[in-house]
Amino acid sequence: MIRRNRFKPEFKRKIALELLSGARTAGVISKQEGISATTLYKWRDKYCADDFTSNEMETAELKNRIRELEETISELALENHILKKTEKLLKALKKKENLSGSISSQNSGSGQAVK
Repeated sequence: MIRRNRFKPEFKRKIALELLSGARTAGVISKQEGISATTLYKWRDKYCADDFTSNEMETAELKNRIRELEETISELALENHILKKTEKLLKALKKKENLSGSISSQNSGSGQAVK
């Protein structure tokens, strides 16, 4: 006889919201939770048909948007860090080049006799 798992409605709703928001894919949830992807899609469809309250849908959408913004911030912070390091290296190279003695016409002493 096949033993079936019984999941609480809160758990089903949470999984359905994750699927709807795009936080995790059905494949990922299926592997992590040990639940068939078909079952997950049925839960999602059931909860869509039961008319989620607009607050729950809005919350799911906002969580997804927050995740996207956090990823963007992380990427921008990394780019900013790289640009600052590059600027620092370029300044150091420029300073080193200036100190290494590029000789200008003023420093060469041409036109003046040494006594």
